[in-house]
Amino acid sequence: MNSGSSRSKVSPRDLAIEPLDTSLDRAAFCCGVPLLDDFFHNHAADFHKAYKTRVTVALYERRIVGYYWLAVQSAAFSEFSKAARLQHEFAHTDLDTMPCVYLGMIATDRNMQGRGIGKAMMVHAMGQTLAVADRVGAYALTLEAIDGETAKRYATWGFDYYLPDRLWMYMPLSTIKEALDIAS
Repeated sequence: MNSGSSRSKVSPRDLAIEPLDTSLDRAAFCCGVPLLDDFFHNHAADFHKAYKTRVTVALYERRIVGYYWLAVQSAAFSEFSKAARLQHEFAHTDLDTMPCVYLGMIATDRNMQGRGIGKAMMVHAMGQTLAVADRVGAYALTLEAIDGETAKRYATWGFDYYLPDRLWMYMPLSTIKEALDIAS
């Protein structure tokens, strides 16, 4: 059964969002998107152990119900539309690229979709992005939406498109700070 409005939301207080413990059983997790499921089942532990990414899981009733991963990224200014470059605080930098935090994948188990877990993980990823930016500097959280529908949802959360005809999106730190103020 997929998500629906008749399913009750999961309180963020009932979720444990923490770094991947590679001893956890990932086999039962299924979001319904083969690319995301395959990564989580077959590659997440290796990538996490090797620090290629940092994988974070959401646990509900001691079961994995979601995950996301973050990595550092350098985004070229030339990849952004002129409007995007001028709109945000990173418009007046002398750098050719922007240091960013990249949200590589985010997925919720299909039996738990529509219950607020994805939103809770996104808020957590935003908080992690701010923590990284405080320590090493970063301008934005970036991602590539898996499809147009997902991109539209990310846009409602405050992500902007690098270019209008692509699924690459970003959220500058100022927007993250505003979003987290609203979420708290």
